[in-house]
Amino acid sequence: MRLLSTFVFVIAGFLFCQASPDSVRINRLNTKALNLYLSQPDSSITLATQAISLSEKSNNKIQRASSCFILSKAYWARANYLLSIYYGFESLKVFENSKYLHEWGETNLAIARTFIDMKNLTQAKVYINQTLTLANKTRDDRLQADAFREKSMLLVAQKLYDSALFFSNKGMEYYTKQKDNLEVSILYGRKARIYFDLKEYKEAMSFNNTALIMDSLSGNNRALGISYFMKGNIYYALNKKDSSLMALTKSIPINIKIRSLPTMIKTHQLMATIFQERNQLSLANNHLQLASQYKDSLFDFEKNFQIQEILSKYELSSKEKTIQLLENENLIERQRSRNQLYVIVLVSVVAILLGSLSFIFWRMRQWQVRQAKTLQEVSALKSKLFSVISHDLRGPIQNLQSLIEMVTKDYVTQEEFKTILLKLKSSLNISQSTLENLLNWSLSQMEGIRTQKSVFDLNGVICEVINLTKETALKKNISIEYPGKESFIITADINQVQLILRNLLHNAVKFSNQNSIVKIETGRVNRFYKVSIKDAGIGMNKDEIDKILFSNDYFTKTGTDQEKGTGLGLILCKDFIKRNGGELFIESEPNKGTTVSFSLPIG
Repeated sequence: MRLLSTFVFVIAGFLFCQASPDSVRINRLNTKALNLYLSQPDSSITLATQAISLSEKSNNKIQRASSCFILSKAYWARANYLLSIYYGFESLKVFENSKYLHEWGETNLAIARTFIDMKNLTQAKVYINQTLTLANKTRDDRLQADAFREKSMLLVAQKLYDSALFFSNKGMEYYTKQKDNLEVSILYGRKARIYFDLKEYKEAMSFNNTALIMDSLSGNNRALGISYFMKGNIYYALNKKDSSLMALTKSIPINIKIRSLPTMIKTHQLMATIFQERNQLSLANNHLQLASQYKDSLFDFEKNFQIQEILSKYELSSKEKTIQLLENENLIERQRSRNQLYVIVLVSVVAILLGSLSFIFWRMRQWQVRQAKTLQEVSALKSKLFSVISHDLRGPIQNLQSLIEMVTKDYVTQEEFKTILLKLKSSLNISQSTLENLLNWSLSQMEGIRTQKSVFDLNGVICEVINLTKETALKKNISIEYPGKESFIITADINQVQLILRNLLHNAVKFSNQNSIVKIETGRVNRFYKVSIKDAGIGMNKDEIDKILFSNDYFTKTGTDQEKGTGLGLILCKDFIKRNGGELFIESEPNKGTTVSFSLPIG
């Protein structure tokens, strides 16, 4: 198979010179993993991971780099771009500027393809052009053909279709001569995509049908799933919607098997469009929800900030490697010139300069460590913000947008509109609460929030929060019991106390079973008033309680009615209670309910 000749074959020649049992076993694992990455990426990942473990035990850097290369390809096939980039650079650390020029080039192309799928075309172009230079320098026809293949994909992404066709044909010439049907089928699919974008559907269908046959014969499941999707796309453009649905239906199980998220998203979106045009709104909604779920998964994988950090670390590592090589060369020069006075003086001056540079680099390294810590904190803040916005706020807004569109196009009656509107109202109320928590939390992170204490009656605030929560509790037939009528005068920030009570009472309802009771109790303890909120819900274990009380990690879990949360509410409660001079307490056991209490100073 062509994969053996492109990568593992060269490494195998190196390994058989030291024919140890471990080396032979690692080589077999890598060979099998490379042959499976397009048809069974999960199996490929398992095998390559085993190979890495063995190569690390035997301290074989070359074989480990080979395994990392395969993992980069396999994770790309599963659309896990973060891990694809990570393992690509792990491989590149070994092969770059080494004698393994072919492997260096193939690793460049694996990284470039991942960057293309992530829409980072600038980085992709750099690695492809570097590989073309390597191929021309070494007269490596295979590497050049592979570079042409990825160059054509880059040009498609840039909508430069004439140039994309040129490089596709150049690559196909070589693969046809080598009878490499797998690569030929990939480029047939590429040409189908080009002609589809050019709206030349007859040519597109012809190339796509050939690609389908060859993908099936070669076992390239990733390309096969894409080819069925492309066939559905072409039929839809030709207004043959039944044929389009048949092709798209065949694409789904193939893409699910290898978890090809981008193709799964596009497939369900196109099917939703077809069902909307047929006024089959229930089916359309199902496919839109599936597309949204897969988008969320893809969002988790596409952590661009972390990928940029991996790239920066790799560049820094390359610079440190270059500096180390320079220092070694200077050491050799000093040893050779030890008996010559002029050279001794010269080496002394160089040593002083190197010492100064080392000190500068050491200071720079200290600064980089501090910067890295700051970047990690910023990254965590940014990731949390994006997670909340994309998962908890985007959904209700998208639902509202869909509802407006359906009403505008007369897809629903007035009665249906009212029914949907009631459900949407509940969702938007939750989003409003989430947004309020998010804004308060963001202000606290940026030191922009101030605690303005005043003297007020805590009893009145509790009653007000109960009234605000009743509607949510009634949906689960939960009663909120609070017998207190006595005034409790405290000194605190009234807005922050309202937020504390809202979040804690909301959590009690969220984690309570239907037809249960939530109790609120108050009492004086020394110079503090203590408020306790008790539920008979799912409870927590000791590790979960410790995580809430003694760490700053976000903790959230699903409620009894599948309610979701962000973890921001408890963090805000803990922060605001501390700002107001109080303390948070939690007593709980799994399936026996939870009592959350907090104290505030008496006014």
